[in-house]
Amino acid sequence: MNRAHLFRIHKYVGLAMAALLLVQALTGALLLYRGPAARWIDPAGMVGHGRSAAISAGSVVVRAEGALPSFHVVRLFAPDADQGVWLAELDNDSGAVRFASIDPADGKLLRTGPLWRFPVEAALQLHYRLMAGKAGMTIILLNALALLTMAVTGLIYWWPRRGPVSRHLSIRSDMAARLILRQAHRTLGVVMSALLGFMAVTGLLLIVPELIETTSPTLHRTTASPAAIDRGLALAQTAFPQSPLRDIRIGADRLTVNFHAPERNPRAVHRAVVAIDAPRIIDATRAENNRALWMTVLPLHTGNRFGATGPIVVMIAALALLALSFTGPIMWWQARSLRRRSINNRQTA
Repeated sequence: MNRAHLFRIHKYVGLAMAALLLVQALTGALLLYRGPAARWIDPAGMVGHGRSAAISAGSVVVRAEGALPSFHVVRLFAPDADQGVWLAELDNDSGAVRFASIDPADGKLLRTGPLWRFPVEAALQLHYRLMAGKAGMTIILLNALALLTMAVTGLIYWWPRRGPVSRHLSIRSDMAARLILRQAHRTLGVVMSALLGFMAVTGLLLIVPELIETTSPTLHRTTASPAAIDRGLALAQTAFPQSPLRDIRIGADRLTVNFHAPERNPRAVHRAVVAIDAPRIIDATRAENNRALWMTVLPLHTGNRFGATGPIVVMIAALALLALSFTGPIMWWQARSLRRRSINNRQTA
């Protein structure tokens, strides 16, 4: 494959996927600091203000379901910081989804409504599945393949045959603006190609298992009392007594409880499954024994595996992708306009 073919592949794949890559870059950057971002964007709905004794998970479920009749809580996220809130995800028999945020101190209902009323949760669904289920996940898969293709073809197309690498990365400021833009796009793409390729590969490893997994039908649980939910949660906690709660999935007859497991990695969880009606532990899996691929790959994708600097580096990659997604189509439009002017000039000569 010659350089002309590489350039055409790079250009047309980029043009086809630029808008989606832009969405991925924006939502990915936001999700790197999901909790703080949610509190900053929506302090009224995502910051707890109460000062009384903390309410239980069972009471939170009752508050959320009471505010949204005919909906059932299917997942409940525990507060992730001192000013965090309980975040409940609910759905109904027709498949509609709603969310509710509740102050963990006094049980005040802060916000309820559809996904768009919770911007950071909306960003998560856009980033992962474009809010379109497995069809959206398939598009995200193609998007990751496109990013990987552009990272590889762009690097190969640029690779210098002779002369120092620094000369082939330099940006000359004494040239026309469109040529400066081309050089900036080239240099940024080359410098970030390895990191963007890494993000594409880890993204693929996260999405493929979800795509091939068979989806089981949703079975709503019968109404359980707050005491039954709290009893099940307390039983799950006995399996991992030192681990803080991350979230609870509420099924037809069981709770699936995830606890933070930073001893494995910042995104890992211990998992306990507990029967609701007759409380007993059905299963308890420590994070180090859980072979789910996402538990290894997600902290790599988000950068958390590399300490505090990891998310900063990933943020830089997201901003670079944002810039490349803008400048690529602009360069194509400039080249197209230049060709049109050249043709018109020849025709009028």
